[in-house]
Amino acid sequence: MVVVALLAVVVGQAFLANGQVKLAGLQHELSVEQSAHRQAELAVAKLETPTRIVADATTQLHMVNASPIELPYVSLSVPLPTPKVTPAPPPPPPTTSPAGAGAGAGAGAPAGGATSGSSGASGSSPTSSTSSTPSSTSAGTTTATTTP
Repeated sequence: MVVVALLAVVVGQAFLANGQVKLAGLQHELSVEQSAHRQAELAVAKLETPTRIVADATTQLHMVNASPIELPYVSLSVPLPTPKVTPAPPPPPPTTSPAGAGAGAGAGAPAGGATSGSSGASGSSPTSSTSSTPSSTSAGTTTATTTP
């Protein structure tokens, strides 16, 4: 019984020693990695300095310092004169298309072929004439809008 107890203590001591060896190795690895991290942080700090950035920009990229821009002084106590504004020219008058330009089944219908009424029969259904007004958009293109 005493032999078994001594054997258990020896095995426990072996596991403990093995764990301590692993722990010492991991602590050494940790200190090496922390040292490398500190070195990398120092290198980044040196690269981030404005003087180094300006030096590299002028020597490697051939950049030059910008000349100072002098802005005019504007007094806020004196109101500026109101600018002279001219009104926009009036839009051109709307143009209408002739109502009876074609002959046959669709006489009097607009160019799009749309008719008002319930049937599409010729002559008996009322038709409406439409006017097309060009309007300018902000991009400079002209689109046509149709009004009944």
